[in-house]
Amino acid sequence: MAVDFPKLLARTMDQINNSALNLCVVLAEGCFGSSVGLYRYHDQLIVIKSIPFNSPDYAYTAVLKEHTILSQLCHPRIIQYRGYYQTTTSWNIVLEYAERGNLATFLERRLAEGAFLNQHAVMAKFGDIAEGLVYLHQRNVIHRDLKPANVLICIDNRLKLADFGISKIMHEDDLNRTIVGTPLYMAPEVARGKDYDYKSDVWALGIIFYELCMLEHPFVDRFGKRRNQKFSVPQLDCKRLGYSSALQGLCDMMIQKDPTKRWTLESILTKFRILEIVS
Repeated sequence: MAVDFPKLLARTMDQINNSALNLCVVLAEGCFGSSVGLYRYHDQLIVIKSIPFNSPDYAYTAVLKEHTILSQLCHPRIIQYRGYYQTTTSWNIVLEYAERGNLATFLERRLAEGAFLNQHAVMAKFGDIAEGLVYLHQRNVIHRDLKPANVLICIDNRLKLADFGISKIMHEDDLNRTIVGTPLYMAPEVARGKDYDYKSDVWALGIIFYELCMLEHPFVDRFGKRRNQKFSVPQLDCKRLGYSSALQGLCDMMIQKDPTKRWTLESILTKFRILEIVS
């Protein structure tokens, strides 16, 4: 999928009226003065990511990449892109506001309450993430930083994928060896600097799926004293939590150290009709 940067940069939103922008709350602050803020603009709430002009090249590259990718996507399970504009001091991306925060905070709260999700809720949330990810892969995009913090929850409790600053548009014969992402969700082949493809996202999805079921990361101990233990697919406590054994089958398909043994997402969803487990 060829990218015409000048053409995309011309697709900015109509000149925004800064006097009509009212900051409600700063959602996040990054390096070099970058920020994510929730604003009221006339009668609607919007999120604006701002990157100062004096930011280093990598920060500009990230905001340009997110703009480039999001401006070509339109799907109910992807956070909606509203536009891109410049001020005298910054680049700015305007995004849809997800009223109920992110999946990481949701899971932390459930863990603190000891409130495990039932099977229907697990599969509904997994289905939302998988649906968005299939859409990305069909459009040659690898997310490369799929994790609960980058999965947002809207007012209707449906999930949407967000944060495409290190995503990549794949071209024919592309080789991926750049080590990017969050270590706890990084596929083994990525961490080793080996070639990787869309299946690296499937690994991350498998980790998120395990967290939806067990409210904890399956390998967090391996980043400490047990790092060198032999790999095995993490096991869900299906009997105690009342889950079907088919949910363990999902883990077996996704959390495979060897990417040749890891299923593609489309194969998981179409050949095994996994989403029917919801019912």
